Amino acid sequence: MNIRDSIYVVGLVLIIGAAALVWKMTASATDSFPRYSEDHPSFRVDPSWPKPLPATISSDGVAHRWVTGEIAGTCVDAQDNVVTFNRGWEVGVKVNGVRQGAMSGAIIRQDAYLSSIPSPPVVVYDRDGNVVSSWGNPALIQTGENTGGAAYLPHGAHGCFVDYQGNIWVAGNLDGVVQKYPAGGGGGVWTLQIGQKGACDGPPDNSKIGDDRVYPTCGEAHDFNSSKTLLNQPADVAVDPLPDPATGERGDVYIADGYGNHRIVVFDAKGNYVRQFGTKCATVGPTCGPEFGANGGGHPHCVVLGNDGLVYTCDRPNSRIQVFDKLGKFVRSIPIGAPPGATPEMQKAIPLAELRACDIDFWPNVDYLAGTSTTSQRYIVDVDIGNDNSWIIERASGIIVGALGRCGLAPCPGHNTGEFAFGHTVTTDSQGAVYVAETIAGRRIQKFVPTVD
Repeated sequence: MNIRDSIYVVGLVLIIGAAALVWKMTASATDSFPRYSEDHPSFRVDPSWPKPLPATISSDGVAHRWVTGEIAGTCVDAQDNVVTFNRGWEVGVKVNGVRQGAMSGAIIRQDAYLSSIPSPPVVVYDRDGNVVSSWGNPALIQTGENTGGAAYLPHGAHGCFVDYQGNIWVAGNLDGVVQKYPAGGGGGVWTLQIGQKGACDGPPDNSKIGDDRVYPTCGEAHDFNSSKTLLNQPADVAVDPLPDPATGERGDVYIADGYGNHRIVVFDAKGNYVRQFGTKCATVGPTCGPEFGANGGGHPHCVVLGNDGLVYTCDRPNSRIQVFDKLGKFVRSIPIGAPPGATPEMQKAIPLAELRACDIDFWPNVDYLAGTSTTSQRYIVDVDIGNDNSWIIERASGIIVGALGRCGLAPCPGHNTGEFAFGHTVTTDSQGAVYVAETIAGRRIQKFVPTVD
């Protein structure tokens, strides 16, 4: 089988098991989930989601199992289909006998890469975990001067977002582009690209090694943080269905331009620069104000639009959520500290880990509606990649009230169902389910569903 000329249907096998979410909370009457208890809704992990990966007979006559590699981005559309942006495809072709694109996240020996095949870059699952579509441009890996880089899609698969019109947006944290694809993927052909592939908002750095040397202007070593046309390793994206407070136009694109630069940058629906806010702090720690961490990868690492008219961002190096209005005025900071109820040992152990605000989403929420969601968005689900926890935070107070997963308030690394190993991104659907995707050691996605006691 020629993987450059096909669109594939894939799935993912998870370890079978069962675990319970250890927290309970009170839902508002405005949350629009009447089938769940208003007093004590609880969650459980769904061990059967998603459904098993199929095997495909290749040209060698062998059935090769598809694997996703690291699942870098997750988002949900209007039908509650879950879209994953995967890194397994970032290895595959050989140039002069040398395997290309073997970057972090691609399929590796632990994936049995001699007998498995990487899944397409984008895989779409329905609520039951069945794969309903998958796609990605066939020009996967570059050869020649930029050997190993993604030739068409963003290099370094990262965040994704499905907007109110059904378009799918993806970002790349190893180059300088955010791309828009039509609903269904459009055969893997983007309809809008913000930024210029391989040309980032920074001066050349010829000292780079490894994956970063593919594009020497990309990275946090030297960032300009100012271009109105170029990005620098963007991590995440969100699209606003409401009119912009300054221009009055709908469809603004908010980008967490945060692995190289240190800003939220806003473009209009046609890709024209509107404004930006944020810069880097000289230090990492509580003394930083509205700035983002100066180093540590992912600053800002996420951007989410609330129905309170505010912009929520992840300052991952400083382990906090930064909140701005849409014009860039700083509103408040939500530190991710040890939650009430943690034992003294946990109070000491949990804050030792860094990168505690990796990705967030609201709960309950209708994701594709962004700031027009009619749910209360009473809680924030925060992925703490440092402790391998996913916290439930009351949005108004900023207080942690619980945690996803079998470990609850304790640090929770693990590979069993209901545990996390490098939880990276989170998304919620309109039925109240929460999806947490894992990179590095985890390389999977798990679903947590509300239940009635």
